Amino acid sequence: MKSIITIRIHLLIVTATLLVNQLSAQQIIDGKKMEVLENEVIVHSSHEAVWNALLSFGNVSGFHTTIDESMAINGTEEKASLGAEREVQIPDGINNIINKERIIKYIDGVYYTYEVYESENFPTKKMHVTYGVRLDHRGRTVLFSKTFYKLNNGFLTNLFKRKLKRANFDSLLSYKSYIETGERNTDIKILRKRYHKEGEDSNNDYIVNRH
Repeated sequence: MKSIITIRIHLLIVTATLLVNQLSAQQIIDGKKMEVLENEVIVHSSHEAVWNALLSFGNVSGFHTTIDESMAINGTEEKASLGAEREVQIPDGINNIINKERIIKYIDGVYYTYEVYESENFPTKKMHVTYGVRLDHRGRTVLFSKTFYKLNNGFLTNLFKRKLKRANFDSLLSYKSYIETGERNTDIKILRKRYHKEGEDSNNDYIVNRH
């Protein structure tokens, strides 16, 4: 019985690795060249716990620090699934960014990708965002995200790159905090300080990759 479970775990790791590599190589979507941002963090919990947190799609604002409000729309369920849609409000100074998003790829237990198909208060031309979970070579649970984006023009695409990267990494910290501690909507400044200190104390053990 144990050997069967071990084989399944290995197959899951191999599948996830292949899918991650495939996503990394994708830089042209629907004929448009997209900028790519990637972030990963170690989560001190199980693969299942991370995936369960990611399944909170329409109701993610119930615990996620970087999202003010979220709701499932167009009759879809709050739980992540292929075709699920939501509206989110993201704090950004005076006016919140308001996105409507739809899951267009979904591999249960591995990752999903959603497209931002409508956006207010941010110059989004096209954006696909992937969240997923895998195990690394040391058996640690890794939460990863990849953002493929193109803004209204090249100048804005370059101008907002750093801002988008920071926002994406803050998102991972929010998931990490909730999964590891159960805390909900903890101020992002507190999370940055907490995990920066942890990274210093453990040779950046919580950060896998940022580029």
